[in-house]
Amino acid sequence: MFIDMTQPLTTFEQASDGPAKLSGAMLAAAAASSPLPRPVEDLVPVPSDTALVDQSGRQLGPRALRTRARILEATVSLLDEKSMRDLRVIDIARRIGSSPATFYQYFKDVTDVVLELSTKISELTPDMVELIHGDWTGRAGHERGVRLANLVTDYWDRYKAILRVRNNAADEGDPAFLEVRMKAMLPMLTAFAEVIQAKNSASRTERSDAPEFVGGQIHPLSGAIFLFKALESIAIYHEIFERRFGPLGEGREALVETIATMLQSTLTAKH
Repeated sequence: MFIDMTQPLTTFEQASDGPAKLSGAMLAAAAASSPLPRPVEDLVPVPSDTALVDQSGRQLGPRALRTRARILEATVSLLDEKSMRDLRVIDIARRIGSSPATFYQYFKDVTDVVLELSTKISELTPDMVELIHGDWTGRAGHERGVRLANLVTDYWDRYKAILRVRNNAADEGDPAFLEVRMKAMLPMLTAFAEVIQAKNSASRTERSDAPEFVGGQIHPLSGAIFLFKALESIAIYHEIFERRFGPLGEGREALVETIATMLQSTLTAKH
Protein backbone atom coordinates (compact mmCIF):
# COMPACT_ATOMS: atom_id res chain seq x y z
CA MET A 1 0.00 0.00 0.00
CA PHE A 2 1.39 3.41 -1.01
CA ILE A 3 1.09 6.04 1.72
CA ASP A 4 -0.89 9.10 0.69
CA MET A 5 1.57 11.88 1.44
CA THR A 6 -1.25 14.42 1.73
CA GLN A 7 -3.15 12.60 4.46
CA PRO A 8 -0.91 13.40 7.46
CA LEU A 9 -0.72 17.07 6.42
CA THR A 10 -4.45 17.50 6.03
CA THR A 11 -5.25 15.78 9.31
CA PHE A 12 -2.52 17.69 11.12
CA GLU A 13 -3.99 20.99 10.05
CA GLN A 14 -7.33 19.94 11.50
CA ALA A 15 -5.92 18.50 14.73
CA SER A 16 -5.80 21.60 16.92
CA ASP A 17 -7.06 20.16 20.22
CA GLY A 18 -4.07 18.24 21.51
CA PRO A 19 -1.32 15.68 21.02
CA ALA A 20 -3.66 12.69 20.95
CA LYS A 21 -5.09 13.67 17.59
CA LEU A 22 -1.66 14.50 16.25
CA SER A 23 -0.40 11.07 17.18
CA GLY A 24 -3.43 9.30 15.76
CA ALA A 25 -3.30 11.28 12.54
CA MET A 26 0.29 10.40 11.77
CA LEU A 27 0.32 6.84 12.99
CA ALA A 28 -2.83 6.02 11.04
CA ALA A 29 -0.80 6.46 7.86
CA ALA A 30 1.67 3.87 9.14
CA ALA A 31 -0.89 1.35 10.35
CA ALA A 32 0.35 -1.28 7.93
CA SER A 33 3.91 -1.22 9.29
CA SER A 34 5.30 -4.45 10.71
CA PRO A 35 5.96 -4.96 14.43
CA LEU A 36 9.18 -3.81 16.08
CA PRO A 37 11.88 -6.45 15.71
CA ARG A 38 14.99 -7.59 17.50
CA PRO A 39 17.95 -5.03 17.27
CA VAL A 40 23.54 -6.15 10.70
CA GLU A 41 22.84 -9.40 13.06
CA ASP A 42 19.48 -8.03 14.16
CA LEU A 43 18.27 -7.64 10.60
CA VAL A 44 18.32 -11.31 9.71
CA PRO A 45 15.88 -13.88 11.14
CA VAL A 46 17.14 -16.45 13.59
CA PRO A 47 16.87 -20.09 12.44
CA SER A 48 13.83 -20.74 14.62
CA ASP A 49 11.81 -18.09 12.75
CA THR A 50 9.80 -20.64 10.73
CA ALA A 51 7.10 -18.17 9.68
CA LEU A 52 9.18 -17.24 6.64
CA VAL A 53 8.53 -18.85 3.26
CA ASP A 54 10.43 -19.14 -0.01
CA GLN A 55 9.27 -17.76 -3.37
CA SER A 56 7.03 -20.77 -3.92
CA GLY A 57 5.30 -20.28 -0.56
CA ARG A 58 6.97 -23.19 1.24
CA GLN A 59 7.88 -22.68 4.88
CA LEU A 60 11.61 -22.42 5.50
CA GLY A 61 13.40 -24.92 7.65
CA PRO A 62 16.55 -24.19 9.70
CA ARG A 63 18.97 -24.79 6.80
CA ALA A 64 16.97 -22.63 4.40
CA LEU A 65 16.73 -19.89 7.02
CA ARG A 66 20.49 -19.88 7.42
CA THR A 67 20.95 -19.56 3.64
CA ARG A 68 18.45 -16.72 3.49
CA ALA A 69 20.22 -14.97 6.36
CA ARG A 70 23.55 -15.31 4.54
CA ILE A 71 22.02 -13.65 1.47
CA LEU A 72 20.90 -10.71 3.60
CA GLU A 73 24.28 -10.42 5.32
CA ALA A 74 26.13 -10.60 1.99
CA THR A 75 23.92 -7.87 0.57
CA VAL A 76 24.70 -5.57 3.51
CA SER A 77 28.41 -6.16 2.97
CA LEU A 78 28.25 -5.59 -0.79
CA LEU A 79 26.28 -2.35 -0.40
CA ASP A 80 29.36 -0.94 1.31
CA GLU A 81 31.25 -1.58 -1.91
CA LYS A 82 28.79 -0.63 -4.67
CA SER A 83 25.40 0.95 -5.30
CA MET A 84 22.18 -1.03 -5.50
CA ARG A 85 22.01 -0.18 -9.20
CA ASP A 86 25.39 -1.84 -9.77
CA LEU A 87 24.79 -4.81 -7.47
CA ARG A 88 23.89 -8.05 -9.30
CA VAL A 89 22.40 -11.30 -8.12
CA ILE A 90 25.54 -13.11 -9.22
CA ASP A 91 27.59 -10.86 -6.91
CA ILE A 92 25.51 -11.90 -3.91
CA ALA A 93 25.53 -15.57 -4.90
CA ARG A 94 29.32 -15.57 -5.26
CA ARG A 95 29.74 -13.85 -1.90
CA ILE A 96 27.97 -16.73 -0.15
CA GLY A 97 29.57 -19.41 -2.36
CA SER A 98 26.33 -20.36 -4.03
CA SER A 99 24.46 -19.88 -7.32
CA PRO A 100 21.86 -17.41 -8.61
CA ALA A 101 19.35 -20.26 -8.60
CA THR A 102 19.69 -20.47 -4.82
CA PHE A 103 19.19 -16.72 -4.51
CA TYR A 104 15.97 -16.87 -6.53
CA GLN A 105 14.52 -19.45 -4.17
CA TYR A 106 14.25 -16.72 -1.53
CA PHE A 107 14.11 -13.34 -3.30
CA LYS A 108 12.81 -11.99 -6.59
CA ASP A 109 15.76 -9.70 -7.29
CA VAL A 110 18.33 -7.44 -5.64
CA THR A 111 15.73 -4.75 -4.96
CA ASP A 112 13.63 -7.29 -3.08
CA VAL A 113 16.53 -8.05 -0.70
CA VAL A 114 17.40 -4.41 -0.14
CA LEU A 115 13.76 -3.56 0.47
CA GLU A 116 13.53 -6.21 3.19
CA LEU A 117 16.70 -4.90 4.84
CA SER A 118 15.34 -1.35 4.63
CA THR A 119 12.09 -2.43 6.25
CA LYS A 120 13.90 -4.11 9.14
CA ILE A 121 16.07 -1.06 9.75
CA SER A 122 13.05 1.24 9.62
CA GLU A 123 11.61 -0.62 12.59
CA LEU A 124 14.61 0.00 14.86
CA THR A 125 13.60 3.39 16.27
CA PRO A 126 11.81 2.83 19.62
CA ASP A 127 14.70 4.16 21.73
CA MET A 128 14.74 7.38 19.72
CA VAL A 129 11.00 7.88 20.10
CA GLU A 130 11.19 7.18 23.82
CA LEU A 131 13.90 9.84 24.23
CA ILE A 132 11.79 12.47 22.43
CA HIS A 133 8.95 11.94 24.89
CA GLY A 134 10.34 13.53 28.01
CA ASP A 135 11.21 16.75 29.78
CA TRP A 136 13.28 19.05 27.58
CA THR A 137 13.80 21.81 30.13
CA GLY A 138 17.01 22.66 31.96
CA ARG A 139 20.32 20.81 31.89
CA ALA A 140 18.55 17.44 31.78
CA GLY A 141 16.71 18.53 28.65
CA HIS A 142 19.95 19.45 26.94
CA GLU A 143 21.48 16.11 27.93
CA ARG A 144 18.42 14.42 26.44
CA GLY A 145 19.19 16.19 23.17
CA VAL A 146 22.81 15.04 23.29
CA ARG A 147 21.73 11.43 23.83
CA LEU A 148 19.24 11.61 20.97
CA ALA A 149 21.77 13.14 18.56
CA ASN A 150 24.34 10.49 19.43
CA LEU A 151 21.77 7.71 19.14
CA VAL A 152 20.67 8.82 15.67
CA THR A 153 24.28 9.25 14.54
CA ASP A 154 25.32 5.82 15.83
CA TYR A 155 22.27 4.29 14.12
CA TRP A 156 23.32 5.82 10.80
CA ASP A 157 26.93 4.75 11.28
CA ARG A 158 25.82 1.16 11.84
CA TYR A 159 23.31 0.89 8.98
CA LYS A 160 24.46 3.63 6.59
CA ALA A 161 24.89 1.34 3.56
CA ILE A 162 21.22 0.35 3.65
CA LEU A 163 19.88 3.72 4.81
CA ARG A 164 21.71 5.48 1.99
CA VAL A 165 20.18 3.13 -0.60
CA ARG A 166 16.72 3.49 0.97
CA ASN A 167 16.83 7.28 0.97
CA ASN A 168 18.25 7.53 -2.56
CA ALA A 169 15.59 5.19 -3.94
CA ALA A 170 12.87 7.12 -2.11
CA ASP A 171 14.20 10.45 -3.41
CA GLU A 172 14.11 9.00 -6.93
CA GLY A 173 10.41 8.26 -6.46
CA ASP A 174 10.40 4.49 -5.95
CA PRO A 175 7.00 3.89 -4.28
CA ALA A 176 8.07 0.89 -2.20
CA PHE A 177 11.15 2.62 -0.78
CA LEU A 178 9.22 5.85 -0.30
CA GLU A 179 6.65 3.98 1.79
CA VAL A 180 9.36 2.36 3.90
CA ARG A 181 11.03 5.72 4.44
CA MET A 182 7.77 7.37 5.47
CA LYS A 183 7.04 4.60 7.94
CA ALA A 184 10.49 5.08 9.43
CA MET A 185 9.98 8.83 9.77
CA LEU A 186 6.44 8.84 11.13
CA PRO A 187 7.06 7.65 14.71
CA MET A 188 9.74 10.30 15.29
CA LEU A 189 7.74 13.00 13.50
CA THR A 190 4.73 12.14 15.62
CA ALA A 191 6.74 12.28 18.84
CA PHE A 192 8.29 15.65 17.99
CA ALA A 193 4.92 17.04 16.90
CA GLU A 194 3.27 15.90 20.13
CA VAL A 195 5.88 17.67 22.24
CA ILE A 196 5.58 20.87 20.19
CA GLN A 197 1.78 20.75 20.26
CA ALA A 198 1.74 20.24 24.02
CA LYS A 199 4.10 23.19 24.48
CA ASN A 200 1.98 25.35 22.20
CA SER A 201 -1.14 24.48 24.19
CA ALA A 202 0.58 25.30 27.48
CA SER A 203 1.96 28.56 26.08
CA ARG A 204 -1.49 29.76 25.05
CA THR A 205 -2.61 29.62 28.67
CA GLU A 206 0.62 31.17 30.00
CA ARG A 207 0.99 33.93 27.41
CA SER A 208 1.34 37.41 28.85
CA ASP A 209 0.49 40.73 27.29
CA ALA A 210 4.18 41.61 26.84
CA PRO A 211 4.46 44.01 23.89
CA GLU A 212 7.78 42.75 22.54
CA PHE A 213 7.82 40.44 19.54
CA VAL A 214 9.23 37.03 20.47
CA GLY A 215 8.95 35.29 17.12
CA GLY A 216 6.30 33.47 15.14
CA GLN A 217 4.63 30.15 15.91
CA ILE A 218 6.44 26.84 15.66
CA HIS A 219 3.85 24.63 13.96
CA PRO A 220 3.89 20.98 15.12
CA LEU A 221 4.42 19.18 11.82
CA SER A 222 6.74 21.80 10.34
CA GLY A 223 8.80 21.87 13.52
CA ALA A 224 8.90 18.07 13.64
CA ILE A 225 10.16 17.85 10.05
CA PHE A 226 12.81 20.51 10.73
CA LEU A 227 14.13 18.64 13.77
CA PHE A 228 14.07 15.24 12.07
CA LYS A 229 15.94 16.51 9.01
CA ALA A 230 18.50 18.34 11.16
CA LEU A 231 19.21 15.15 13.10
CA GLU A 232 19.40 13.03 9.97
CA SER A 233 21.68 15.49 8.14
CA ILE A 234 24.17 15.53 11.01
CA ALA A 235 24.11 11.73 11.13
CA ILE A 236 24.68 11.42 7.37
CA TYR A 237 27.43 13.98 6.99
CA HIS A 238 29.22 14.03 10.34
CA GLU A 239 32.21 12.03 9.08
CA ILE A 240 32.75 14.38 6.12
CA PHE A 241 32.27 17.37 8.41
CA GLU A 242 34.76 15.99 10.93
CA ARG A 243 37.42 15.41 8.29
CA ARG A 244 37.04 18.95 6.97
CA PHE A 245 36.45 20.95 10.14
CA GLY A 246 37.71 18.68 12.92
CA PRO A 247 41.16 20.32 12.86
CA LEU A 248 39.36 23.63 13.54
CA GLY A 249 37.60 22.19 16.58
CA GLU A 250 34.25 21.60 14.85
CA GLY A 251 33.93 17.82 14.85
CA ARG A 252 31.20 15.45 15.96
CA GLU A 253 31.16 16.79 19.49
CA ALA A 254 30.44 20.31 18.25
CA LEU A 255 27.73 19.03 15.92
CA VAL A 256 26.04 17.08 18.70
CA GLU A 257 26.24 20.03 21.09
CA THR A 258 24.69 22.33 18.49
CA ILE A 259 21.83 20.04 17.48
CA ALA A 260 21.07 19.31 21.15
CA THR A 261 20.77 23.05 21.75
CA MET A 262 18.53 23.46 18.69
CA LEU A 263 16.33 20.57 19.80
CA GLN A 264 15.92 21.99 23.28
CA SER A 265 15.27 25.49 22.00
CA THR A 266 12.59 24.36 19.55
CA LEU A 267 10.88 21.95 21.92
CA THR A 268 10.68 24.43 24.79
CA ALA A 269 9.90 27.61 22.83
CA LYS A 270 6.80 29.48 23.98
CA HIS A 271 5.14 30.13 20.63
